[in-house]
Amino acid sequence: MKKFTILFLVFFLIGSGSIGVNAETLKPAKKTKINVTTENIFVDLVTPYVTEAVKKEHGNKATWKSEGVKHLSINNDHTVDPPKSWYEVRLNILVHDNEKNENHSDTVIVKIDTNTYLGNSLQKDINLDNVSIELKQYIHGEQSEKQMN
Repeated sequence: MKKFTILFLVFFLIGSGSIGVNAETLKPAKKTKINVTTENIFVDLVTPYVTEAVKKEHGNKATWKSEGVKHLSINNDHTVDPPKSWYEVRLNILVHDNEKNENHSDTVIVKIDTNTYLGNSLQKDINLDNVSIELKQYIHGEQSEKQMN
């Protein structure tokens, strides 16, 4: 009986060593470089503001993707001292309404105030805390096409 128990333990230990443990070496993550355009930068900057507006206009389940910047302007205000300038971005978006299961195009106009005037900083500190982004207008489907012309 003792030999049987020892033989059983030997087979058990040898057999359990080959069961199921399979260590895989993970490859380290690598850095990649993706070339982007100025448009990609503007879209990334305004994404949280556009997402919030889309959810407000179409419900929390609505999603969107950019159809491109249709107009970008730099506005200068010489009536204040010191003068100010800001960007206005007109972005066309494709909205997917999950509740109605349909897509449609809308337009958003966003103001980006960098607190600069023609490239000169109006602040002593150099950081992005002074940049403000504001949704100026949300234009629904057919209205956006009429206002574009």
